[in-house]
Amino acid sequence: MKKVSVPARLWYENNERELTFPDRWELSNLTSPGFEKPGLSHDGIRQRVENPIEGPGLDELARGKKKAVIVFDDMTRPTPVKAVAPHVLDILHRAGMKREQIRFLWALGSHGAYDMINARKKLGDEIVENYAVYNHDPFQNTVRAGRTPTGVELWFNREFMDCDLKIGIGCITAHVHVGFGGGAKLIMPGVAGIETINQFHNQLFRDPARTGLGNFENNIMRSECDAAGDLAGLNFKVDCLINRRGQVAGLYAGAFKATHAAGAEEGRDHYGIPFSTGYDIVVCNAYGKANESAIALLLALQTLKPGQGTAVLISDAPEGQVPHYVMRQWGAEYGGRHYAHRAPGFVQLLMKKLVVLNPHPDRTSLDLVCHPDDAVVVKTWPEVLAVLEQDHPGEALVAVVQDGTMQYLRS
Repeated sequence: MKKVSVPARLWYENNERELTFPDRWELSNLTSPGFEKPGLSHDGIRQRVENPIEGPGLDELARGKKKAVIVFDDMTRPTPVKAVAPHVLDILHRAGMKREQIRFLWALGSHGAYDMINARKKLGDEIVENYAVYNHDPFQNTVRAGRTPTGVELWFNREFMDCDLKIGIGCITAHVHVGFGGGAKLIMPGVAGIETINQFHNQLFRDPARTGLGNFENNIMRSECDAAGDLAGLNFKVDCLINRRGQVAGLYAGAFKATHAAGAEEGRDHYGIPFSTGYDIVVCNAYGKANESAIALLLALQTLKPGQGTAVLISDAPEGQVPHYVMRQWGAEYGGRHYAHRAPGFVQLLMKKLVVLNPHPDRTSLDLVCHPDDAVVVKTWPEVLAVLEQDHPGEALVAVVQDGTMQYLRS
C-alpha cells in the first residue's frame, strides 16, 4: 500500500493522519513550500514583533494611551495567538500600560461566540486568567465609523471603537473571497456589525473576476477591508504565515497594509500548490480551518477531471462546523443573507461522487455546499477506501491536498 500523511485535529491532539492507497493507483502529494518550513522560535517571533516592517513601533504607539484592545482571530483560523500575544503585552507594559487598561476581543465577524475552553486554547491560561477577554456581538453595541468609497456602511464593536490603541493579531492564508486573508480583514468583517458584514459580502457580486482564492491584485473585497481598517483606526497589526503543524513560520508586524502586502507576497509561494489537474480522485484535507472545511472542496473541483472524479473531504472538527449568521442554514430551507439552499442532486452536477470523512458527523455540516443526502459520509479512512476501491477497481490518478482550507492552486 502507498501512504501519505496529512495534518489533523489542530485544536486537539494536533497529530498526523495516515492515508493508505492501493499500489495500482498513481499517487500525488499536492503541497506547498511554506507548509514544510519550521516554526519560528520564541525569540524569532519577539524580534519580528519588536521591529515593524513599516510605521512606528508598538512601544511608541502605546505611550500615553489609556485603553488598548488586542483583536485576535477565532477558532476558524490556525493562528497560535498565545505564541504572539505575550510579546505584544510585554511591549504594552514597558510603555506603562497596566493589565486593567488592556482587553482581548475575538474577531468573530458573523460567527458564533466562544467559551473559555476555546479561549485557553487560543490565548493560553496566563492571558485568560489575567486579562479581560470579550466575544464580539455583531447584533448590538456597535458604533458607526463612516462609509467605504463604495458605500458600505461601517459599524464596529463598541469596545473596539472606545479604545485609543487598536492592535490586531491574525494570519495570512489563501482565502476564497479576498485572495489572501490577513491585514484589516480582522476588522471587517471581524468586529463589524451584521449589516456591515452583509454589505461587505455583497461585494462578491460586483465583479467576481476581482475576487477569488489567491487572487490578490486589485481585489475589490480587499480594498473594502483596507478602507475599513483606515476608518476604524487599526494602529498595529501582526500577520502570521502558518506551517503544516500550526506553527508561525513567518511574521510581519507594523502598519496593516504593509504587513498584509508583504505577507501575501510571501504567501503566494508559501501556500501555492503547483498547478495540477485531471485526477480521478482528489482527497482534500481540512486542517487549519477544519470547522470551515467546505472551502477545501474548491481545490477538489479545480483538480478533478471535470464532472467525472470523486472528491474526498476530510472534515475532522469534533465541535462541528462554525455557526455563520450570514452564510449558513438556520432552518429547513433558509439561512443567513448569503445562504444558498441546495436541493438534492447538486453535487452530481459537479462531480461523480463526494465522500466525506467526518468522525463526528451531523446533518447540517454540509449546508454550505450540498444537501446531506448528496454525500457519502463515513467515520474512518478504511470506510473511505472501501468506497473508492469499489468505484475505481483498476488504475486511477489520485491526488492528496495537504490542506485545502489554507492552500491554493497556483497557475
